Amino acid sequence: MKTLFQRMPITRALLAAALTLSATSTAFAALNQFTGNWRNVNANTGGVTKLTIAAVGNNVEVHAWGKCHPTDCDWGNVQGYAYAGSVQDNLAAGARAVSAVYRTNFSETVMVIHPGAPNHLQVETMTRFTDNSGRTSYSAVEMFARARDEEPLKEDCVSFNPQTTTVANVGGRWKIVDGSHWMFDFGNNQAEANRSLAVIRHYRMNQSCFVGRPDPSFQYLLISGQAPQGSMPGEDCVSFNPQTATVANIGGRWKIVDGSHWMFDFGNNQAEAKQSLQIIKHYGFAHSCFVGRPDPSFQYLRR
Repeated sequence: MKTLFQRMPITRALLAAALTLSATSTAFAALNQFTGNWRNVNANTGGVTKLTIAAVGNNVEVHAWGKCHPTDCDWGNVQGYAYAGSVQDNLAAGARAVSAVYRTNFSETVMVIHPGAPNHLQVETMTRFTDNSGRTSYSAVEMFARARDEEPLKEDCVSFNPQTTTVANVGGRWKIVDGSHWMFDFGNNQAEANRSLAVIRHYRMNQSCFVGRPDPSFQYLLISGQAPQGSMPGEDCVSFNPQTATVANIGGRWKIVDGSHWMFDFGNNQAEAKQSLQIIKHYGFAHSCFVGRPDPSFQYLRR
């Protein structure tokens, strides 16, 4: 039977247990090495089958699925907690463990996640029953491998300074430039160039990233390696679910779709479509935003 889980704050006792467990590991990793889609290497497990871990800054979310028939039970998203080796450490650069807690009306499961071998996580789960059934509390330690579509992220990004970036007319065309380097071309549309620069400065975007240069099939902007989040008054965005987005061939063209809605078109380039989907899932992009539709001169993604 499928069970619905609720997000709840971690208790002091559970937090102490998680910290004690994290102290037993000697492996260190950047927080982004925990993020992505993971599958239990034991296909016959009776416990957690899949994990998706997302991080924005130091904020972590853990999404788990448990063994059920005929399909896995979706345990849902809960807040995760990352731990470094000491109070002085930078959490994003030196995270050594992540914990999460799942509660139902009959049980409580503490999950502690450590980096394992390359592209693997070691996940310990400790479950106790809270329904006075007399069932014995139990624990399990299992290994998870990064899903095949979640191989180490390959990115092609150019950094810039949003404070010195301006709109300039170069050769009769309005462009967003950083010094002598131009980044975005708006033709004769100065208004959309100004609006796009306002977006960049609002979110403090400082990296312009590409899939497939010199003629990129996909572009996105980041803030020091993190996805933009929040919102901007008056922006034009379409929301989608990054967890259900897939790559599909529609009419002979490879596209990223969410249900019946296609979002990005890659023509005959399946590899770049898959790479772009991996990026979307990695950063948890959930909104595709535009300046100037139906033929936008500028597009960006945010959580």
